[in-house]
Amino acid sequence: MNQAAVDYKSLGLKAGIEIHQQLDTKAKLFCGCPTAIRDDKADVVVRRRLRASAGETGEMDVAAAYEQLRSKHFVYNAYNDTTCDVELDEEPIHGLNSEALQIVLQAALLLKTRPVDTIQVMRKTVVDGSNTSGFQRTALVARNGEISLGGNRITIATVCVEEESAKIVERTASADTYNLSRLGIPLVEIATGPDMKTPEEVKEAAEYIGMVLRSTGNVKRGLGTIRQDVNVSIAAGARVEIKGAQELRLIPKLVEYEALRQKGLAEAAAELRKKSAAVGEAVDASAALGNCPSEIIQSVVVKSGVVLAAKLSGFKGLIGKHFLPEGQPVVRLGKELSGYARAYAGVGGVVHSDELPKYGITPEYVDKINKKLSCSSNDAFIIVAAGKGDAERGMSAALERARQAVKGVPSEVRKANEDGTTTFLRPMPGSARMYPETDVPLVSPGDYARGIKLPRLLIEKVADYEKLGLSPDLAKSIVRSDYAELFEELVGKFPKLSAPYIADTLMGFRKDISILGVSAEAADSVSDDSLRQVFAAVNSGKLAKESVVAALADAAKSGKLDLSRHGIMSDAELEKELKEIVALNKNLPFNALIGKAMEKLRGKAPGQKIVEKLKSLAKQ
Repeated sequence: MNQAAVDYKSLGLKAGIEIHQQLDTKAKLFCGCPTAIRDDKADVVVRRRLRASAGETGEMDVAAAYEQLRSKHFVYNAYNDTTCDVELDEEPIHGLNSEALQIVLQAALLLKTRPVDTIQVMRKTVVDGSNTSGFQRTALVARNGEISLGGNRITIATVCVEEESAKIVERTASADTYNLSRLGIPLVEIATGPDMKTPEEVKEAAEYIGMVLRSTGNVKRGLGTIRQDVNVSIAAGARVEIKGAQELRLIPKLVEYEALRQKGLAEAAAELRKKSAAVGEAVDASAALGNCPSEIIQSVVVKSGVVLAAKLSGFKGLIGKHFLPEGQPVVRLGKELSGYARAYAGVGGVVHSDELPKYGITPEYVDKINKKLSCSSNDAFIIVAAGKGDAERGMSAALERARQAVKGVPSEVRKANEDGTTTFLRPMPGSARMYPETDVPLVSPGDYARGIKLPRLLIEKVADYEKLGLSPDLAKSIVRSDYAELFEELVGKFPKLSAPYIADTLMGFRKDISILGVSAEAADSVSDDSLRQVFAAVNSGKLAKESVVAALADAAKSGKLDLSRHGIMSDAELEKELKEIVALNKNLPFNALIGKAMEKLRGKAPGQKIVEKLKSLAKQ
């Protein structure tokens, strides 16, 4: 969709972002276990259930209560060498990891935030199974900072240090399986204010903050090590948090689609209020639909399930209506009702009267339901068919969502999908989910902030690299890669080699050696030390630039760098070879002679030296 077609100013778009980045520390946040994520067979498997309880305020958090309603149990895979009793919640946590805290303080200072006077670790209730304790530990480290992007001031509301959740392995209707090796890895969480007014601004802010974090040199790299949660609202809508945007390129589409979804839902609410819409109660319609030929109905009847139906007064024609123009995201109330029913009860969905007769529910049975529910010509109804408990929870959730539809846009948490759409996850949590952690003492950030050195930002390094002769694109590529530090080291050590040549080689050798049959895994095994040796040999004249790829390919295949196989010929050997080439090709033009020589001697001598020697021989 063309974003220019959406007037975000008139919509009153407000967006903010929360960035969660794993830190590259030796140990986890509250124990001494290493921060390596395992994917092999577990040494220990534990099965548990979690239950929500009232927090310090005496209230039960709405999101925690929602998770408990789903009635799932959880399976945890643990490892002898990367998890301990802390991850299994069988032992109190140890002290706060000082290395992690220093990295977070460094990032906080780079973002011009002010550290708090005292750090208090808090417990944040989480009952989705991703934390064995039923809560995630988090601590506010700094706040009230800002960044400037394109002339726009974006506030950095908070900078926190917190523990990573367990890694999901499998989800089923009755159980979720988690890998505990990820649980407890230190994270930095950076939250902005709702200061972005367009989808692109959100992406730019995420990109800038990510750059600041990478500038510390102490964050993990790779897929899954960083994720963004986006908060979106419009003037007629409500704050919706979108979880799990891992790719920067997807962020603008997520923001755009959510803004338009809220626009459609606000329009739906306006129409429902004009019709004085109301939501009825669920009734058991199993007897009325017992002989209905619908496969959906019969599959439930056979399993002794129930068919529940409920009247939605004034909803006729609006449940199945697409509230946005063609080509924009699909916004239908039916989709919203089904999303809640699936999330709360795991049922297949909600059938509504706007889409009937369909699914084998013939007009005869549509009339039976209308009569049972006393529906008028302006009313609609919904059906949920499942086992008794699932049907009741699914219908209750769908009816609650229908009540919200009359009021407007609900504030909720949604999951990011790969196409930019979102799926309902859970209600928006409230303040009842937070309470103090009593197993660790308060921490003074001043004790850790002393002596912290602030690194140069990577965008500043890009400008430095361009001054060395790198193109803007190459400078950005090397800065974003894992080779930035090595690049600077090599440029300083080997003055005979140009900076662009070093950067090009570092960024391109993996692709080049793959042409020689090297696998991606083998290419990754080429060590920085092997690269140092290769550049040293080129700088000293012992290895031709043309031989670098072959030497690195051999190193990747054998696991050992052997430069003797690719060394440069002596001047005497080169002259002898060239004389033989000239003698065998006396009638060839000079350029063709160069081609012959390069074909035979490529990698055995520098190309420039081959040309110069040929010129000298041609004059004799």
